[in-house]
Amino acid sequence: MSLITLPKFDKKTLPKLMTRKDVMNLFHISKSTLHRWTNEENKLKSFPIGRRIYYKMEDINEMIEENYTLKSV
Repeated sequence: MSLITLPKFDKKTLPKLMTRKDVMNLFHISKSTLHRWTNEENKLKSFPIGRRIYYKMEDINEMIEENYTLKSV
């Protein structure tokens, strides 16, 4: 029997995570909009940990950058 050694993480290497509620508050959107962005339009990637759904902050920042446009006056 061999033991599995897990990598050690420090706070600098762990991804910053946001809950569904955090994302909804950030964008001022409803639960159904977040569901559509995640499951139908594939704008955001989500993943479960236990029974909860989380989003990586870097994925949210990438989505903002990809959809950000300057309006010309």
